[in-house]
Amino acid sequence: MRRVALIFAGGFCGTLARYALSAPLLALAGPLLPAARLGFPYDVLLINLTGALALGLLYGLVEHGANVAPDVRLTLGTGFLGAYTTFSSLAYGGDRLAASGQPVAAALYLAGSIALGVLCANAGYAAAARLAARTSRVRPRRRPSSLGASHGALAPDRRTRAASPVEVAQETDDVRTIGDPSGVR
Repeated sequence: MRRVALIFAGGFCGTLARYALSAPLLALAGPLLPAARLGFPYDVLLINLTGALALGLLYGLVEHGANVAPDVRLTLGTGFLGAYTTFSSLAYGGDRLAASGQPVAAALYLAGSIALGVLCANAGYAAAARLAARTSRVRPRRRPSSLGASHGALAPDRRTRAASPVEVAQETDDVRTIGDPSGVR
């Protein structure tokens, strides 16, 4: 139950951060970006991209052996960043663009958000690898690719690698984390 409370607290803070940043981001985008006046959801885009970067960094640090406690991973990863970056806001922004007669902008927004989100998560992960290499003076391992070894990815060394988010969730035995579709046990 303690871990559920930690996720709740992180989620509460992530939701407040999203709310607090939304209006200032739109106000900044208005004079700088012409599509902001047409209802383009720059606030959601920037919040989701920074959240993807942060999540990549967090789990990259864990994968590269940083001492990040499971409770911190649950609070920050599942709680804070899970609430800070929401798929529902992404979908709503795309729907609003399409409903306002901008189907091309809606399609570009949705596809761009996903593609840029993946790039940001990978950038966070790569930054964590560089940080881990600097602090441990050990050459970072390459991240396993979902495409397999034919694309140059190296399999992780099971003796020295850090636990994956799913393995961390299984260790905590209360809640599964991001990346595991089965949710709460």
